[in-house]
Amino acid sequence: MSKRAQFMVMVAGTNITTTLMPVLISLTVSDKVGTHSDTANLEIDDTQGRILLPAIGAPVIVALGWEEGGLRTVFTGTVDEVRSSGSRSGRTLSITAKGVDTTKKPKEPQQRHFDDKPVEDILKDAGKTVGVTEVEVDPDLKSIKRKYFEMRDESFIHMGERLAREIGGNFRIQGTKAFLSKRGGAYTAAVVAAWGKNLHSWDMAPALARAQFSAVRARWYDPKKAGWQEKEEGTSLKVSARLDHRYAKPDSEEASQQTGSDKATSERDAGEGSVTIEGDTTAIPDGLCIITGARAGIDGPWRIETVTHAYSRGGGFVTTLDLKAPASQGG
Repeated sequence: MSKRAQFMVMVAGTNITTTLMPVLISLTVSDKVGTHSDTANLEIDDTQGRILLPAIGAPVIVALGWEEGGLRTVFTGTVDEVRSSGSRSGRTLSITAKGVDTTKKPKEPQQRHFDDKPVEDILKDAGKTVGVTEVEVDPDLKSIKRKYFEMRDESFIHMGERLAREIGGNFRIQGTKAFLSKRGGAYTAAVVAAWGKNLHSWDMAPALARAQFSAVRARWYDPKKAGWQEKEEGTSLKVSARLDHRYAKPDSEEASQQTGSDKATSERDAGEGSVTIEGDTTAIPDGLCIITGARAGIDGPWRIETVTHAYSRGGGFVTTLDLKAPASQGG
């Protein structure tokens, strides 16, 4: 007996799953590490116009799973766009939702600065202004300080992403909550992609020359020494090229944080690819995917960059994982 995939969709507090069942063409949910929001998209057969157009900003909850295993929530957000398309061959309705409410203040530019503040306090203060009431920061990152940090016509969304890139983090917003996790952290979440079991297909490049650097460097100006200083850090990759950070940093501490972030990025980007497996809601961005049974040089742990769940009335439920090489595979 084949497995049967299930879904659940709530819009504005109303469960519309039963209404969607005969007209839903596809449902996808995508979540990428390092971006501020996840996305859900519903494509609906709109031949008879059965579905009421949801209001922009209406709350959306999506759950996916298997009949024998139950449902798990994979998306919480709000309606971002509703689009009707049609031709002589038919009509469709596309509903796109985002994890961050794009009608609210997080996208609003701010002009302000912070003096001698930890990144956790910077995010909390800036978030409070735009209605982000909760901020969670990885313990390894929350005590990092900025002697001076400026928002110059910059939204809370873009400020959080910029700060994350500087210190080796991942920033995201979900509703009124913001999260700053450590990029490539030692998280235990892992899924297995096993040939002959749940692995449908793979497309992997274990080594990418253009992304590899043997060392990374950042510089800053030391007023006491009246000269430029440099911070250089080696990577695990066996190439001859060095990556110099484009912009000067204000001090030695921030230069060290930047080189640490650039090192992790170079090692992570040294290989890439994607796998498609049976739908698995336990897969999370920045977790691990362990490939088995593909071939030597491909099998092993890979870091998950993007998780995309796809449900279709004709194809069931699959999960596609965009992968990057964890540091242990670099070089």
